[in-house]
Amino acid sequence: MRGQLITPQKQELPFDLAGQTGFGPSILSPADLRKIVLKRKWILIVCILLGVIVGGCIAFLSVPQYQATASVDIDLTRSTNIGISNLIQQRLVGEDSASERLLTQIQIMRSDTVLLNVIHTLDLYHKRPFAEVFRKTPYNGTLTPKQRAALLQIMSGNLKILVLPGTNLVQVKFSNPDPVVATNVTNAIVDAYMERDLRARYEGTLRVSSWLSEQLNALKKQVQDAQQAVIQFQRKNDLVGTTTDGDSLVAQNLRTVNQQLAEAEADRIVKEARYKLAQTRNPELLASVAPGSPLQTLRQQQSELMVQYAQLKAKYGPEWPKLKEAEKQLATVQDNINAEINNLTNKFEEEYNAAVNTENLLHSRLEQIKQEAYRANSSEVEFEILKHGADSASDLYDALQIKLKEAGITAGLNSNAIDVIDRATQPAKPISPIKRLDLALGLFGGALVGILIALLVESLDDTLRTSEDVEAISGLPSLAVIPHFATSRKISTSGADAASAIDKGLVASELVSYLEPHSIGAEGFRTLRSSILLSSVDREPRLILLTSGLAAEGKSTCAANLAISFARRSARVLLVDTDLRKGTLHLKFKTSNRAGLSTLLARESGEEAYERPVPDLPNLTLLTRGPVAPNPGEMLGSRSMEDLLLQWRLEYDHIILDTSPILPVADTLSIAPHVDVAFIVVRAGITRKKALLRVRDQLLRVNTRLLGTVMNDVDLRLENYYTYSRHYDYGYKSYGAGYGAPDVQDAKK
Repeated sequence: MRGQLITPQKQELPFDLAGQTGFGPSILSPADLRKIVLKRKWILIVCILLGVIVGGCIAFLSVPQYQATASVDIDLTRSTNIGISNLIQQRLVGEDSASERLLTQIQIMRSDTVLLNVIHTLDLYHKRPFAEVFRKTPYNGTLTPKQRAALLQIMSGNLKILVLPGTNLVQVKFSNPDPVVATNVTNAIVDAYMERDLRARYEGTLRVSSWLSEQLNALKKQVQDAQQAVIQFQRKNDLVGTTTDGDSLVAQNLRTVNQQLAEAEADRIVKEARYKLAQTRNPELLASVAPGSPLQTLRQQQSELMVQYAQLKAKYGPEWPKLKEAEKQLATVQDNINAEINNLTNKFEEEYNAAVNTENLLHSRLEQIKQEAYRANSSEVEFEILKHGADSASDLYDALQIKLKEAGITAGLNSNAIDVIDRATQPAKPISPIKRLDLALGLFGGALVGILIALLVESLDDTLRTSEDVEAISGLPSLAVIPHFATSRKISTSGADAASAIDKGLVASELVSYLEPHSIGAEGFRTLRSSILLSSVDREPRLILLTSGLAAEGKSTCAANLAISFARRSARVLLVDTDLRKGTLHLKFKTSNRAGLSTLLARESGEEAYERPVPDLPNLTLLTRGPVAPNPGEMLGSRSMEDLLLQWRLEYDHIILDTSPILPVADTLSIAPHVDVAFIVVRAGITRKKALLRVRDQLLRVNTRLLGTVMNDVDLRLENYYTYSRHYDYGYKSYGAGYGAPDVQDAKK
């Protein structure tokens, strides 16, 4: 039957695949970490075992180490020195802070000098582990540079010096396989340090004393020169001693003249006022400022005469003789008053002039004394400077003489700032190895290394293992997840025909949809069937194509199980093996491969090419690939193939095409545009990311209605929503080898 094949329209995907690469950044969630651990569990187990073994070796094979501890109080601020202790301490420890000085003392405690002194004192040359240094060259009383460095390295490696926080307490700890040696070395280090500290302070005191002796000789001459310079300066500048009040003569004279000048100014002001009052010639005012003068009497006589004159004039008239006589008396009194006023004015003028002269003289004397005071002050300042220098030098000389006398005693009494709180005692048990801790650390370290290696391997692994990976990489929905199932001979089914199908040679053990219809593997294929049926609401897809990127990814197994799932719906199903190079459907259904699609396209066979491989599923028809064709690509792209597809559409409800992988050969691309739906089979742990992207792009380029992907052979423990695991093996390793070559198994048949 021949007709025109209707090509499905181009698929419109709900995903934006234009820039889809699938290699964007992702966040590692706890579920992803769980999947990685499950995938790489053997790496984790091996690393944990190795870690436990290493921890066990350390715990049980290591030499026990004993640690002795001594506590020392180093208080650098404490001192019982007398005399020059402050000077000595400054010269020995400087101006550093207390913490820095304490750290300095700790470094001195672990210095080579102290450690070598301990080694020599305790004769550690013949004790473990120091004796290992002299295994090749025995100790003969002297140390080579190499032996010396080795001994110091052993001492430093086993020595710990710790400062307890917030205190001056220092703990000295030393470890050794022998507890007695550990105790003796710890105490010897403390003793050697204390002896070295005391010796350093004693020698420092002696050095300071020697230095003081040298300085005193020079200082003595300096004191003598300073005192002589003071005496010469005093003579040169005529500086005499001070008064009992502490003032100099110049200062006392200046004070006296200044006081006299103030009094003279006050006297001049008073006399100037009287003189100006006299110039007014007011007898009443003059009488008030000169109470001892006759002016008061004359004024009184004048008043009495004026009264008499007024009475006489009023009684007798102006021509009365006695009135003339009264007038003469008034004139005489007036002349006397005027004369007295003149006398007083002259007197006040003379007194005023005398006061002005006195004031001027005192001003001149004050200025003269001021100049003398200025000169005296300058000389006294220089004198005081010289005198102070001489006094300081003399005091320093006296003090240093006292200190020098005390230095000998100080050298013996100089107390070190070290106090031993607890001397080391013999430890009761070793500090290492701690077996439980070593085993726990080995376990934890092995687990940590295992996780890191698993993450590293996972980052380098670009294979797809879960449906989430496939959807994230390809942008296509995952239609179904086919779990990993075992292809064993133990079939758990209620049908007697199905239970004996393998023994009778009807089907292969991979067809779980037929052999174990109630298994989780069969359920996965039923989920795929439902996804395909629900992909189109108007009509069910008829032509269904299964493909993959490379061989051995489970296309044939998925196609056969999917066909059985459709057949169990009482639908007419045709399963076609379009892989004309290496198709394997005839092996899965245990049928002959002499006639098939290749012979049908070559018109070498007819209806005999179609077979019904399973007796209890009569609605399932199988068309194997047939003998290997020399030109499979041209045959699948021929007009005959299009006619067959159209014919199958009319005769069957569902046609399932098991195709060849797309990346090795392009055979599938010839028929992909003509199918209703197509999906890509991805095998967990086998299919790579770039391969999936390449297959997707090639199918979309030829306008294939790409429905989604099928995740095959999945370890369901890696799926975040499922926790189920079984084991199986396809036995599909040789697929893909020798495309275009004759089938070896067919040749054997």
